[in-house]
Order: sequence, then structure tokens, then C-alpha cells
Amino acid sequence: MSLVLRNVLSFCARRTALSGRLIAQRQAIPVRCYKKWVLPAYRSLYKRRLEQGPEPERHRSEWLNWNYNAEVYAFGQRVGEDLSEATLRTALTDRSYVEAENEKRKGLETEEEDEELSLDISHNEELSALGEKLCNNFVKGYLRSTYPNLPEEGVGAICDFLTGDEMLAYIGSHLGLKDIVLASEFPVPDSTLSKAFTAVIGAIDTDQGTERAQLFVHDFVLTQLIGKTLDSMWTISNPMGLLAGIVAKQGMAEPESRLLWETGSETVVAAYMVGIYCNKQLIGKAAGETVSIAEHMAAQNALQQFFNFGNDAAIHFDRHSLTVNAERNASIEDFVSQDKTQTLA
Repeated sequence: MSLVLRNVLSFCARRTALSGRLIAQRQAIPVRCYKKWVLPAYRSLYKRRLEQGPEPERHRSEWLNWNYNAEVYAFGQRVGEDLSEATLRTALTDRSYVEAENEKRKGLETEEEDEELSLDISHNEELSALGEKLCNNFVKGYLRSTYPNLPEEGVGAICDFLTGDEMLAYIGSHLGLKDIVLASEFPVPDSTLSKAFTAVIGAIDTDQGTERAQLFVHDFVLTQLIGKTLDSMWTISNPMGLLAGIVAKQGMAEPESRLLWETGSETVVAAYMVGIYCNKQLIGKAAGETVSIAEHMAAQNALQQFFNFGNDAAIHFDRHSLTVNAERNASIEDFVSQDKTQTLA
């Protein structure tokens, strides 16, 4: 046998022995393997979950670590007001809850125990009415003192926006009212949350005084003005007509709109910038998808500048310099000339 063939056979024998030892080691050491049933099983579970739909919202009290007394105390500390427990519990109890509980007890009542089974708790109707009145008066007074150039119609529109059910429910839910309000239905509707929030204001007025209640409205309601524009709270159907009436009352030339620039006019993402000029001065500008939309937005921007609204620096959140004006601002008819009044919608 030649030397070359002997070397080749020796090399093959060594490789065969080495491979056998590696295979033995692999069989001796346990190795994690992929199970073929895992992926189909997970897909089936995922499909079943989609068929069931989203999980319904459940009340916080359904969890084992729920403690209503602790939650009520925590809410009082969260808002930073020293309220009595009885007043706070009354503010958090809706009329619907009392009526529903009384209906449940009617089936349990007997002729001898009518009075013993009746639910002896108070609802928040009176506190809510007191808090709603205080909140509306304070918000309007604050807006009048902060924005003296804003027409009374704008003051009323902004007040309705800030004190509406949607906004008050939004504030109350972020304070934790959603979990501790006693109501007959769940999820708690915005009207019930709004009533509970105004009832908390009335409770502060009852226990702490009017000044503390006004500071509560100042800290939680009026701060929602930050970042808001005038057109998002007050809908003016004909802003160009209102602007023309205002400048005519001041003896200025009639405003005119000019196209400042445009881009992508032949595409679906077209943009146009329109400026409003009066006496050769730019008094407002805005961009829009079309020229008419941009002109409408530019007129609203000019009105916002004229009313001095939208400047966050004009909002005073210092508690020591808080002023309220009870006198009504001038109406729109006082801002425009007589010949322009008929053109306003």
C-alpha cells in the first residue's frame, strides 16, 4: 500500500472517531428543541381572543385590593382641600345611585321594617348646583379681566367650553373621580362625572369658603386654556365679515386677503398661505388646503390678534394677583360699525 493511501485512510479513521464522540456528547447533553405544536396553539388562542372582542371595562371595585374609604381619603388629599368626610361623600353620591339602591330595598321591605331598610344618605344635587353657579361666575369674571378686548359672546362661548360636561368630566376623571363616584350605571357618563366635579366645588365652598373654591376652579379649570386657540372654543361663522366691521368701526381701510405663497397645488397635499392686510399692514395669516380655507383661518387669526387672545403670557396663574371683573364686556354690536352689523351671521 502506498504511503499516500495509508495517510488518507488514517485521516478518515480519525475523522470518523471524532464525529462519533461529538454525536455521543450531543446525545448526552439535553438540548432545548422547538415544539411544532406551539405556533398553531398560539395562533388558535389569538384567533379565539379576537373573536371574543375587547374585554369590557370593569369597575375598580372588582379587584381584591379595593378600599373605598381609603380611595375617598386619598382623593381629598389629592385635591389639597381639607373637607369633612360627610361632605365629601355627599359630593361623590349621585341621585341615580340613591334611587337605584332604594328600588333594590323595596323588594326586601316588610310591613314592620319599612324605615329600617331605607337608604339614609344624601345625594349631590344641591352641592352641584352651588358649585356650578360659582364656577360659571368665576370663569366669566376671570375671562373678562384677562381679556378685556374679547366680546361678551366670546366670553360666554369660552365659559361654555370650559364648564361643559365633556371638559369637566375630563378633568374629574384625571383626578380619580371615575372610580369613586357612586352612580347607578357604569361606565359613568360624562354628565354624572361633571355633576360630581361641580359638587366637589360646592363642597369646598361649603367647608372652606368661596375663596378656596375659586382657587380650585382657577387651578383645575382655567388652566385648560393653555394651548387653546380662539377658533377651537368659539365658532365664528363669518370671521371676515366680523373683521371688516371691526376695522370699519376704527376708521381703517377694508381688509383684503392676499396669497403669500403656495406649494403642491397640483398634488393632494397642496398648501396655501394667505395673509390679511389692512392699511398696508399684515394683521393675520394662516395656511390651508385651499385658498378659501386659508382665508377663513387667516381672518380668525387676525381676530385672535385683535382680541389679544392666545397669548399664554396674558393668563395670570399667580394666586396672589388673581382679579375678577363682574362687569360685562362689550358685545359684538359694539365692536362693529352699523353698516356692517347686518353682514354678521
